[in-house]
Amino acid sequence: MGAIGCDALLHLYSLFSKHDGSEFNRIDGMVRFKRRFRKLFVAPFEEFDSVLRVMPTGHGSHDYAIWLYHRYTDKKLCLAVKVHALGLDRVNALAFWDCLQRYMDVTHPLPDLPVLEQSRHLDPVTAAHDVQTGRPERRWRDQTINGWKAGGAKQLTEQLKRYSWQQSPCIVKARLSDTLNIEEYYRSLEAEGIDISPKADNFSFLYQVDQGAQ
Repeated sequence: MGAIGCDALLHLYSLFSKHDGSEFNRIDGMVRFKRRFRKLFVAPFEEFDSVLRVMPTGHGSHDYAIWLYHRYTDKKLCLAVKVHALGLDRVNALAFWDCLQRYMDVTHPLPDLPVLEQSRHLDPVTAAHDVQTGRPERRWRDQTINGWKAGGAKQLTEQLKRYSWQQSPCIVKARLSDTLNIEEYYRSLEAEGIDISPKADNFSFLYQVDQGAQ
């Protein structure tokens, strides 16, 4: 009865609830998320710094969660439950973050995940990659569960354990200028017609303070 009641509640919720606009948009490179009674926050994915946090549980163990902190405001977003599952160990949490970065990088094909397989042909870079490499269109859909558990899952686990996580230099940091002016940066985004939540005027006082200190 409990299961039936839960399913019924979820069905009713799906009938009346509306998507609030939260998303990781690969096409325009934006992150959008909304909190209750607040406006939708929109900013480029590259402006978020990720933090791996340990979350103690009530059973004496702990989970790992990825948090995103917006570099130029006080906005933050916990991805646990919303985007990734609880119960991840450290290696799989880092693998998830790597996967999300690959998803948002339009210069590379989509991560090869079952949930994305039916959409791979819609992404030009991914479609070209699949043709070049000869990837089967139904690779995941034709994969049996027992076959995956016996081979692919074990191989993936070993690869994740051997990978040298957090050893590569930060690509975004290498592109940031030491003389970066946040106000000018946001004005350049506004000039391109990019719809973002932080506005250049919000940071003009920082530039005035810097000028006064010189």
